[in-house]
Amino acid sequence: MIFPFPRRKDLNVILFTSIFSTDKTLAEITIKTSFIVRTLSIFRVSNLYLVDDLKDSRVRKTVTDIINYALLPPYLKKKVPLKTTLKKAGLINPANIPSHIVERETIEGEYRVGENGEFGLRNIKSKSKSILVINSNPLKVKSYDLFPYYNGFKTRFIGQDQISLMNNLVIGSRSGKNPFNDISKIKELYEKNGISLLIGPPQGGILKNINVLKYEYIYNFIPNQGVKDVRAEEALLASLSILNYILG
Repeated sequence: MIFPFPRRKDLNVILFTSIFSTDKTLAEITIKTSFIVRTLSIFRVSNLYLVDDLKDSRVRKTVTDIINYALLPPYLKKKVPLKTTLKKAGLINPANIPSHIVERETIEGEYRVGENGEFGLRNIKSKSKSILVINSNPLKVKSYDLFPYYNGFKTRFIGQDQISLMNNLVIGSRSGKNPFNDISKIKELYEKNGISLLIGPPQGGILKNINVLKYEYIYNFIPNQGVKDVRAEEALLASLSILNYILG
């Protein structure tokens, strides 16, 4: 299997924690967060920026713990201490990013990501963040600090005021224009500054809360929608599908 590399330029996503406003149980939050993790991983997103408009510390901690756990390789999940936020971890779909795909029997050329010297291999300890298997029998590895393949996204919480400071914003909006009419411009923006895709909160109104005149990259990624409202996670999947097609 040929594993994908990280994107040449950053492809970021901005979401609002209010997308969890209707999720009342830990199971619901876990399932939605798992879907988001899978979606971002499929399209090799670089960074997830979360605007905490919900201002619910429980949701914030739960989402953070679930994301961190979901992006861990299987052999490192066993090292995670029991947490209330991870009681429904069995509902998390496997991310299956390259660092998670490991063989039962080590093979030469295999990279492994580790933590605190643990790589899921017996009698192998290394202070490196990743290793390269250079011999399978007997097992020998070499420290290799650069994991070459896509290895998930970084998560950071930001204030809504920080959105207006971004010079690479692409906004998904029902009132936006057709992205396929702007393919060259979108590619040019990506090559210059990368792209930060903004999916607004469920209550809408994002275009009223930012200086929309500053931005020209406002697109309707789901024209002629057949439902009254498109959920944020659905808009995320549709928008990234089109951006992925455009960016290649």
